Amino acid sequence: MIWTAVRRTRIPRTRPTWFVLALLGLLAPLATPSVASADSVDDQRRRVSQIVDELERLASQADELGEKYSDTLAQQDAIQGEITEIEVKIFEMQKQLAVMQANLVGSAKRSFVAGGSVGSLSSILGGSGSLSDAMKRAYLGSAAANIGAASTDAMQGLIDDITKEKSKLEGKKKQLASTATFLSNRLSASDKMLQQYESLRAQALRDLGSLLTEEERRRAQEAETAARKEADKNRSSYKVVASSPQAGVAIKAALSQLGIRYRWGASSPGVAFDCSGLTQWAWAKAGVSIPRVSRSQYAALTRVPVSQAQPGDLLFSQSTFFHVGIYLGNGQMIHAPRTGDVVKISSVTWTRVLGVGRPN
Repeated sequence: MIWTAVRRTRIPRTRPTWFVLALLGLLAPLATPSVASADSVDDQRRRVSQIVDELERLASQADELGEKYSDTLAQQDAIQGEITEIEVKIFEMQKQLAVMQANLVGSAKRSFVAGGSVGSLSSILGGSGSLSDAMKRAYLGSAAANIGAASTDAMQGLIDDITKEKSKLEGKKKQLASTATFLSNRLSASDKMLQQYESLRAQALRDLGSLLTEEERRRAQEAETAARKEADKNRSSYKVVASSPQAGVAIKAALSQLGIRYRWGASSPGVAFDCSGLTQWAWAKAGVSIPRVSRSQYAALTRVPVSQAQPGDLLFSQSTFFHVGIYLGNGQMIHAPRTGDVVKISSVTWTRVLGVGRPN
């Protein structure tokens, strides 16, 4: 897995071309038998290290595009949520307006009937007649005001509010359309970057063979060892106040796996976990059965607002895949992040959290 968290910077458009030329320049000496035979083993390893450096740099750029795609996806979801809220608000205001209008017309009818002005009422309420719309509204408003019904000023105020909300709604819809286009562009750029990475790595693998894989394996082992050491620091010292006895058991179970390596599809305590394998296993230790796959967990669990997340809740985020971890409180979570990493405690990036699920 090539996805890692990286510093966010603008990606120069000329970078891929420069990278291709640089990598090909590094590969050329190794691909020439006469030169390769004259090179020492140390020289070869140095060149392999340079090539892996370049591959990792390109992978980081692909990661960055993936992260920006995730950020834009979160923005799109937020805008859609705002649109839904505005639409509901407009609907409720329109219902209120309809009631006010019905009350106003009913009041006017009763007033005119009681006063013996049925003939005048038909011309006021009819679709045609000699009276203008302004005069009709004046008559109806006067009649309604005489018996204490809602005034036309209040009704006009509500109409103005509805107009403002509709204008806001149109603005949000335009913003959503713009975000969708931006999202498509970022996804396309990310796909191209990944394709380039895979193509160049395949070429390096053909030219270097085991030298490349050995260097990549060595670096992965170093990264995993460093991550395990960091995780071990929290093994005995981390304290959590759980929101329920079951959540406490699940958290304790997850913490017992600190430093265990990540492996996709794994759910083996003491051996390896992927993100959803860890959350399922931890909550199973608390006697709660949840689905195996993160997307299914997200769909099955009780949803709670992000602002109300409690220790033991599952935090779901969209990065390069649908990720899940267990919230520990105080902005911290325990999770199995990615290949080359281990079960560890990390700070929560709340802007990437799509939802919170509560097992029960």
